[in-house]
Amino acid sequence: MSHYLSIYNLSHLLLIKLIYCIILQRSQALRITGTWSSRNNQFSILAKFGFQQIDPLDAEHSRGFVYGNVSSPIINGARGVLLIVPKTLVNGFLNKATLEQSCDSLLQNISSLAFEAECLPDGKDDVMRWIPCPAGKLCVEEDMPEKVINDSQMTLRIEEPSAPQYWYVIIVACYLDIHCLWKSSVKEVIVHYDLWLTNGSPLMHYLNPFGYQFSFEEQNSAEIYMLLFILYIVVGFCQWRSVMLCNSASFFPRHQLLNCIIVLKTFGLALHCLNGILFARLLGEIARLMSTCLLCLLLILLSYGWSFGNSSEILLYPKVVIIWGLLTSAHFLLFFINFFFVDDVLQDIDIFKSWPGHGMILIRMLQALWFLIQIRRLINEESEEQKAVFLAHFGAGFLVWFVYFFGLGIIASFLSALWRFKVILVITTAANFVAVTCLVHLFWSTNSNRHYFLADIISHRRFVLANENEGEDFENLLISDSADADAESLVAFAAGSAGKSRYEFV
Repeated sequence: MSHYLSIYNLSHLLLIKLIYCIILQRSQALRITGTWSSRNNQFSILAKFGFQQIDPLDAEHSRGFVYGNVSSPIINGARGVLLIVPKTLVNGFLNKATLEQSCDSLLQNISSLAFEAECLPDGKDDVMRWIPCPAGKLCVEEDMPEKVINDSQMTLRIEEPSAPQYWYVIIVACYLDIHCLWKSSVKEVIVHYDLWLTNGSPLMHYLNPFGYQFSFEEQNSAEIYMLLFILYIVVGFCQWRSVMLCNSASFFPRHQLLNCIIVLKTFGLALHCLNGILFARLLGEIARLMSTCLLCLLLILLSYGWSFGNSSEILLYPKVVIIWGLLTSAHFLLFFINFFFVDDVLQDIDIFKSWPGHGMILIRMLQALWFLIQIRRLINEESEEQKAVFLAHFGAGFLVWFVYFFGLGIIASFLSALWRFKVILVITTAANFVAVTCLVHLFWSTNSNRHYFLADIISHRRFVLANENEGEDFENLLISDSADADAESLVAFAAGSAGKSRYEFV
């Protein structure tokens, strides 16, 4: 027995290790790589990262870290500067009018923040490095090699003593002359960069991998996805159990549609656990969006009386499916436009601040109005009071699910971008999970409200009647076979008796 337990525990440890390797090791912090030339732009914003507030008890290891390599394939004496700029000072770079500004006006605010041994000795923060760094060597400012992360040319440490804040990684083709004035680089600056950004020291393995490897607004998002993934597996098992408790005649299209919703939700959350992989993120969003659209279709069909009446065939509602298909196609079109062309993390533009996002919210409101009109019609046409009350509760509950998204957009507009992502993620995933769970409970085979689904009763009666007819046919067949056998036996007996009589007579 102990041998089997040890194998069982070992298998669980290996599974946990596998999940860690697949999910976490593929999402080690924010990594930015590429090549930049000053010929096209005077500066370039490489990344935006939310650095957390430092822990007073472990200030050294809870800081923000920016480390990596910035080198050049050619040596022409050209020099630029790499800066880590807080959001409070980055507006000058985000304004398109700054493209024509001189280096002195562009970097005048940075001079009061950054430290440089010769020209900026009063600077408080170590947020700049001259680039490119010498090939195969540390950057010039790295006078303490023991503090540089291994295999890196530079390591910058960001301190946020009071509150989390966004910082921007910027490369500028500017330098300080002998008079400590900012000047534009005359020669072309070409650099290859490979940088990592983390919340906390990458050398400290005791840090929470769901925290230090992500920007502040995405910290713990992997835990949320994994928790919902497990919960949807549990709900999926409950739905499977509900179907198994039914006989074959009770497996209606609404069960099939709900099964598709749960599978897509689970698949999308599993892909979202692979943080840092853009294709997985896109595919996960597509799966989650499709599941939400199917949930809208299921609720709208129910508001038309689907399964509450005498039939549960989707083909009886072709207009509903066609209109839903058009709205869903428009929803996906707006989603792709927002994902590839509009969504800009540098400008804090998300789904609630972009015109495609507003279009998606409008589609959701149209579906809510559609659901409301049809559920009211269904209630008014219902003659049984108890069923009308049930439909009223059903409609009111799921109408909240339709319209909460609009209210969430209003609330999110007042939230800081550092908190907005997690708030939206938690509320949307929780709302969808509650809606799916309520439907699983409503469709449960022993639910007290199941008698309101008339299609179930009619189908069950047809199933029982078919079984009875099959039983009667089978019984008649047995009686017929038995009668034929008796007749054959009687004929054989008579023939035998006649033969015997002739023999005795002879």
